[in-house]
Amino acid sequence: MTLSSLVEPPPRLWTRSFTVYWLAGLQSVFGNALTAVVVAVLVYNLTGQASAMGFTLALGMLPALLSPFAGVVVDRVPVRPLLIAGDVLRGLLVLSLAVGLMTGQAGLFWLNSVVLLSGLITAFTSPATSTLLPQLVQPENLARANGLMGMGTQGAQLVGLLSGAALASLLGQSQTLVLDAATFLISAAALLLVQLPERVKAPVKEGFWSAFRAGLQVLKRHPGFAMIPVLAFVVNVAFAPMQMLLPEHLAGLGLPESFYGVALGTVMGGMLLGSLGVTALGQRFQPQLALPLGLLGGSASLAVMAQSASLPLFYLALATLGIGVALTNTAIAYLGQTLIPEEFRGRVFGLISATAQAGMPLAMIVLGPAADTYGSRPLWTGAAAVMFVSTCAWLYLSQAGRQAQQAPSGS
Repeated sequence: MTLSSLVEPPPRLWTRSFTVYWLAGLQSVFGNALTAVVVAVLVYNLTGQASAMGFTLALGMLPALLSPFAGVVVDRVPVRPLLIAGDVLRGLLVLSLAVGLMTGQAGLFWLNSVVLLSGLITAFTSPATSTLLPQLVQPENLARANGLMGMGTQGAQLVGLLSGAALASLLGQSQTLVLDAATFLISAAALLLVQLPERVKAPVKEGFWSAFRAGLQVLKRHPGFAMIPVLAFVVNVAFAPMQMLLPEHLAGLGLPESFYGVALGTVMGGMLLGSLGVTALGQRFQPQLALPLGLLGGSASLAVMAQSASLPLFYLALATLGIGVALTNTAIAYLGQTLIPEEFRGRVFGLISATAQAGMPLAMIVLGPAADTYGSRPLWTGAAAVMFVSTCAWLYLSQAGRQAQQAPSGS
């Protein structure tokens, strides 16, 4: 059976293609988490410097700034071969690093090169992944599918992060990387079983910059959604001081360093709970309501974390923060998949990915000195205020956009 022989996805959710795609995604996320743990240990062992780890992380994030331009390519080519090629290339990169460690040739330059190239591949596969789900499920199943993807991603990431250190200690770093490479190659093989209908693609003969500008023009047609890239940037800017100052804040509450992992696990648990709620709601999920609720929940959580000295309340705020993140991310994905025409989704999701990725490292650089000087409470309070104001601005623009669209029909 060829790809074009399927006119539309079947009415049920758990089709073979969706199930295989969901499981393949878990493989890739789990592999990424394993790599993150091993890379962190390798960089520190090679340099003994925290700043070197920051540089390596920045190299991995830097290619995400190219995602809007990668989205132009994504909108012109078949998605499935692109995702398969991405998994194969990332698997081979990780395998090369494992071989380099076994032979004693892998130094910091080799390691950073693998991280940079992997980030470049992700700049293409990230917008491609965001465009694929509406091709696998019917519109009435799209909310549940997004919730399930969120649950799978968060669960696989949590398991990968928790098991990464144990696997590296048990198997060794190079053998753990071989296992990681295998997860990417298995994911690529699984994607061969995914069948997709023929999708609408952007015209190949259209000029590159014309295609890029066309994607921006599509955003302008939806005033509320046009602010999503800005919201993605603001949310990541707001979360940067939370991650930077969490260890110091926990120490101020009299907790040992080991509770940092518990705190991050609480946020991840909240995200899993939020994704579970979206899945349970199914067709009743309302992204226009979930997005501001998620943002307001995140804003309130940061404010409570900044001001409260109660440990149970602090951890409740962390869990609520995770729920807010899950609602926000799922609502953004759902709105993009339903509002943006199919041939423009790669460019739009690429722009969102780029602004989101740019927010956190930029905030860490700019706010680093302020974090050392003022501590967690004022910075978290400021982040909460920024998120609240941004939410109000999004609500205003969304309402104004709906009124503008209704005005011609009512006159």
